[in-house]
Amino acid sequence: MATPDKPLEQMTAQERLDFGRFLYKHGKFDDAIAVLKTIAPTEDSPTYAEAQFGLGLTYESKGNFDKAINTWKNIRRDDNPKFYAGAQYHLGAAYKEQGKLNQSIKVWSNITRDDRPEAYALAQFSLGLAHHSKNEMNKAIAAWSQIRRDDDPETYAKAQLGLGKTYYEKNPENPDEAIEVWSKIRRNDDPETYAKAQLGLGEVYSQDKEKKGQAREAYNNVREFSYYKSERGFKVIDCPQELINNLYTLAKSTDEVLKSLQIIPDFEPTVAHYSRALTAFNLFGDEKNNKNPSNFRLSTIRGVNDPTEGQVLGKYWGQQGIPETIHTNDTATFVSCFTFNHDSLNQFRLYGKENGREATGVSLVFKKEFFSDQSDTLEFIADPSIDSSNKAEKNKSDEADKPESDNKKRLIDRSTLYRCIYLDPETGYWTLAQRDKSTFYREHNEDGDTQEKWDKYYDELIPEKEENVEKYLFDKEDNNNKSVSSILKLIFTEPRSYDKEEKQKILEAVRFILLPLQYLVKHIAFQEEQECRIMYITHLHDEKIRHNWEKQQVYVEYEEPALPHIDEIYLSPGAAKYQDFFRILLDQKEDGKESKVRISQNPFRNKE
Repeated sequence: MATPDKPLEQMTAQERLDFGRFLYKHGKFDDAIAVLKTIAPTEDSPTYAEAQFGLGLTYESKGNFDKAINTWKNIRRDDNPKFYAGAQYHLGAAYKEQGKLNQSIKVWSNITRDDRPEAYALAQFSLGLAHHSKNEMNKAIAAWSQIRRDDDPETYAKAQLGLGKTYYEKNPENPDEAIEVWSKIRRNDDPETYAKAQLGLGEVYSQDKEKKGQAREAYNNVREFSYYKSERGFKVIDCPQELINNLYTLAKSTDEVLKSLQIIPDFEPTVAHYSRALTAFNLFGDEKNNKNPSNFRLSTIRGVNDPTEGQVLGKYWGQQGIPETIHTNDTATFVSCFTFNHDSLNQFRLYGKENGREATGVSLVFKKEFFSDQSDTLEFIADPSIDSSNKAEKNKSDEADKPESDNKKRLIDRSTLYRCIYLDPETGYWTLAQRDKSTFYREHNEDGDTQEKWDKYYDELIPEKEENVEKYLFDKEDNNNKSVSSILKLIFTEPRSYDKEEKQKILEAVRFILLPLQYLVKHIAFQEEQECRIMYITHLHDEKIRHNWEKQQVYVEYEEPALPHIDEIYLSPGAAKYQDFFRILLDQKEDGKESKVRISQNPFRNKE
């Protein structure tokens, strides 16, 4: 255990609380539990309540929900109303995790505004979500309507977003109530929620031919938040009015496909990026020699080595009698590629080569935290994951930890990681990028339930994703879910008379809506690579785009630093000479942990 300046028995309750927090923050959960458990209710009731709250969080972090629940139950309102409210909120979340939604509703209902406004807002927000999931729309509306902006602006904004969606679901023919509540959300309440509300307004306004100007204004308000979603809206409303709903359905089905392609964090916690050794050194920097780390890059899609890049899906549509729809001229797409194969002989031969020599690169294995943990789709609301006890303090701390930079606006935010679809356009056979059994067992070889985990991953989770991709992308039948294929068939094969300009507008809208899928569908011949990608779609004049004419490079840079998110690094035979250099940069000698630097075990003989 890390030790304080004096023995625990000589420390006050507050000092032990602070020490326990320190241990928790540094991931020493068992030590934190041992310290926090020494604080008794007879010493100081408010401090005891805070310690019990932290103890519950620590148990939760270890996955022990039963102990977390029993600990949070110890906190009474008269001990400390603020932490009582936080405990009740987390109790509800823990019950929800266990599938006990009615118990969640009961404990969330215990929290009052007087306990703590932020916790009350979160509880009402969660109650609304719970009732919405049970199709109890009036109860959901009642809960969300309780939240005021001065309780917590972000939660207020999310509640208004939920209210608007619920009103619109109940009465899509009369969207006035939805428009009213979505219009209340301000950008400074929460920029992301504001953007989602504006996207909702854009869709609703565009249903009325007389309100297309208001639709344009709404879409323009989210241009900085998401060029793709904003531009998608503009292109849809430029199309003939009778196709508006079909095009929005096409967009929503595309979003569902994207959601289905996201990684599974608990079973796919790391992915590898193959690179040159010099590039890796630049990414890590060298503090001892005053060399700052460089930013991770996403390169233009035109620079990839696959000659069929971006053409596979269009060829498949052609086989179905749907015209080619996937070329855009005014848009720039940037990608960076990752794989589930951390130590791959084939990928060491293809990527990261120094001076054209095979097997001279490195495989950088990134943790899932390097990527966004939220979908880029248009889900109206997400489950709350805010620590209601110290939300304000946490936000301030997060901001304080981020270095200021005049160049920050030219960096892109963390992006969602998507797995690729491998498609044979001739036969229609397809499969998803996924982990293979050998690498899965290598990771879990010391676990007692490895087979059980593999069965859940391979027999349940991956098939569930495949089912959703089939349902929303490839299903050719005209069904209630309106797959991408069925909507395209409806748009392009049903007899309608449009002039040349209208046809062009329709094609442009369809092309743009499908743009993310265009670069996530690869030819079946590349299946062995088991690839995942992050993407950035923008206009050609985006100030974030950088170029180097001499090296013929066009790219954007990622804001999130690489080094803190490296799980390990594999060195190909040709890069083994750099082992000590990487160990100096990656291995912290004081933590006594196994080295992050590994030599590839793949057999490779350089022909030179």
